[in-house]
Amino acid sequence: MYGISDSLLALLFLGVLLLLAKLGEEIFEKFKLVPYVAAIVLGIIIGPGVLGLIKILPNITLFISLGINFLLFTGGALEFKGIETKKLLKPSNIIMGVMEFILPFALISFVVYYIFHNFIVALVAGIVTGMSSAGPLTRLLSDTGLNNTEEGNKIFQQVVTIEISAVILFSFLSDLHGKAITLYMVLKISAELIISLVGIILFSRYALTRLLAKIDFSSRAHETVIAVIVGFVLLLGFVGQLYGFNSAIIALFIGIMLRDFIGERPMVAEKVSTLTYGFFEPLFFIGLGLYFVRINLALLEIGIAIFIIALAFKPIAGLVSSRFIHVDPIKNALGTSVNGGVDAALLVVALGLTLVGRYDYSVIMIAITLLTLVIPLMFNIRAPLVQTQKSKYVWEMVNAEFKNLKACDIANSFQSVSVNSRNPISLAFKMCTDLNARAVIVTDSKSRVLGELMLSDMVTLGHNQLRTLSVYEGKIIPAIKVRCDSPATHLISIFRESDPPIVAVVDKNGKFVGTILEREILKHISSILESDKPAKS
Repeated sequence: MYGISDSLLALLFLGVLLLLAKLGEEIFEKFKLVPYVAAIVLGIIIGPGVLGLIKILPNITLFISLGINFLLFTGGALEFKGIETKKLLKPSNIIMGVMEFILPFALISFVVYYIFHNFIVALVAGIVTGMSSAGPLTRLLSDTGLNNTEEGNKIFQQVVTIEISAVILFSFLSDLHGKAITLYMVLKISAELIISLVGIILFSRYALTRLLAKIDFSSRAHETVIAVIVGFVLLLGFVGQLYGFNSAIIALFIGIMLRDFIGERPMVAEKVSTLTYGFFEPLFFIGLGLYFVRINLALLEIGIAIFIIALAFKPIAGLVSSRFIHVDPIKNALGTSVNGGVDAALLVVALGLTLVGRYDYSVIMIAITLLTLVIPLMFNIRAPLVQTQKSKYVWEMVNAEFKNLKACDIANSFQSVSVNSRNPISLAFKMCTDLNARAVIVTDSKSRVLGELMLSDMVTLGHNQLRTLSVYEGKIIPAIKVRCDSPATHLISIFRESDPPIVAVVDKNGKFVGTILEREILKHISSILESDKPAKS
C-alpha cells in the first residue's frame, strides 16, 4: 500500500491514529460527549468503512490486541477499586447482578436472531449490547456528582456484577464454539472455566501480590514493578489462551485481584494509568473502526435497529431492581445500561475467534457506539451537572463555587500523596520530592490513616536508612483528617489557620480516600478566576 512496506507503514499509521484519537477525544470532551466515541467514529471514517485511507496491518493488530489486554487489566485494577470484595461476593448482590444481565441478554439475543438467523451472532450481540461497563459508569457518576453517594455506589455495584457475569458467559460461549454441544462437553468446559478462574484469582491475589510487594520493597524504581506486572499479564494471558481461556479476560481478573496492591501505591497506579489511557486506550478505540466493512444504508439501518432494541430492553432490568435497592428508577435503569468499554473489547475478541464476521461486527459496533453516546446524555437529563452562577467579586465568586464542592471533589482531582506503612521510606521521600509536597500521608493495609511523615524528618536520615527502613519505622506524626463530605470552604479555613503540610480525606467509615495540598486549593481558586475572565475579542 502506498508503495511502502507494511512494517514501515505501520509506524506511520500508528502515529496518525494516536494523534487523531486524542484530538477527537479533546473535541468531544469540550461538547460534554463521551470522549472515546470520537476515536471510534474517526476510525470508521479513515478506515475501510468510509475513506479507506488506513487498513488493518499485522503490527497494528498486535497493538490493538495488547490494547484490549491492558485496557481490561487497568479497568479491573483502577475502575473496580471503589467496591469491596466482600460486597461483590455477597450472594444477594451476585444473584441480582446475574439476573439484571440475563434479562436484557435473553431479550436482545431473541430479537437479533430473527435479523441474522445465526444463533452464535445473536448470542454475541446479546452479550455485548446487553451488558454494562464499569469504566464509562465511573466517569458518568463522577460527572454528575454521584460517585461518592450511596445511590451511586449501589448503581456501580450492580454494574460490576453485570460486567463480570457477561465476561464469564462470553468465555463459556467462546470455549464451546466449534465443539459438539453435549451435556458432557458443557460440564467439561464449565469445570475448566471454574478451575482456570479460581487458579488465576488465587495466584494473582496471593502469589503475585506477595511477589510484587517484595519487588516494590527492594527495587529502587517503580518501573521494575510495572515491568513485572506487564510481564505476568502477558505470560498468564499466554497460558490461558493455550488452554482456551481468553487472554484479555484473564487480564481483567488479574487487574481486579491486584487492585488493592496498586491502589496502595499511587505512583504505580499513575504509571499504569498513563501507559493504558495515554497510549493503548486511544489506539484501541480508534482501531475499532478499522475492522469495519464498507458502510452502506442497509448496514446502518440494521445497526440502528439493534441499538433501538437494546435501548428498549436494557433499562427494564434496572427499573425492576430499583424497587429492591431503593434507588431512583430512571437513574438505576440508565446507570446500569452504560456501554463503551469491556463490551467493545469482547466484540473484537469475538471477531478474532471468528464467532462473528466483519459485517456482523460492523453492525453490532454501530449499536454499541450509539448506546455509548446516547445513554449518558439521557442519564444527565435525570442527574444534571449543577451549574454555579459566578459573582462579580472575587471572594464571593470563590465562595459561590466552593460551597458546592466537597473535600472528595478536590482530592479526586489530584495525585494522592500517600504511602502504605509497609513501603520503604525511600518511596515516601521520592513521592514528596516528585510531587513537591512537605509531607506524605501514611496508611495501613486496611486504608486507615496512621498519620503523616514529614519530608524534613526524612531528609535527616542517611542514604542507608532511606533504603532499608520501612515507613512504619519512621517518625509518623498525627495528620489532619477531614470527612469526604466536608465543604471545600472548610479546607480554606484549615490551611489559613493551621498551615498543615497536607490534609488526609477519609470517608464516613474512616477509610482513606485521598490527599489535599494547599497549592491544590489555590489551583481551584485560580481556575475559577481564569474561567470568569471575559473572552478576548
